[in-house]
Amino acid sequence: MSVKREAEQTNPQRYALWLKPENEVYGVLKRIIDDLASEYNAPAFEPHITVAGSIDRPEAELKDLVTDLARESEPMTLHLKETDFRDSLYRALFVHIAPNDTLLSLRERCLTRLKKEHEPYMPHVSLMYKEMEADRKKEIIERVGERFDLVFIPDKLYLVRTVGGPGTWKEIMHASLKS
Repeated sequence: MSVKREAEQTNPQRYALWLKPENEVYGVLKRIIDDLASEYNAPAFEPHITVAGSIDRPEAELKDLVTDLARESEPMTLHLKETDFRDSLYRALFVHIAPNDTLLSLRERCLTRLKKEHEPYMPHVSLMYKEMEADRKKEIIERVGERFDLVFIPDKLYLVRTVGGPGTWKEIMHASLKS
């Protein structure tokens, strides 16, 4: 067996489906993410909302899924709300997304087609991936703001390969949402 083939079997591909903010909101969030990454020696990454993650399926199948889901998805207006944190690397510091039925429907349809368990969902945009004390995170929230009150309408659904850390994540393709 070739080394590449063996590596693929021991390190399966992982994918996620994302929505991204556009233009101005993207710029605001990206600046915050990059500034925090630089200041706290944390990884920089694209601002995004994970619709579904930790997906182990063939890439071609996922491309078809993204295309189908995007074609069926109604436009949605997403509201960024309060800044928060958890004791979790990938939820170290984030902004909540206000409840949105269209986003929840997109996620449910995705999980159903993937035959994945429908786990509780907390839509959010991460601002930093870094393990640190809660007091430090509270200080950062005071600096970046406790509320964002930003609104955006995502126009694409993205397929992203998420093997390794954020620096190695790679956008595979995207499909435009129904307008």
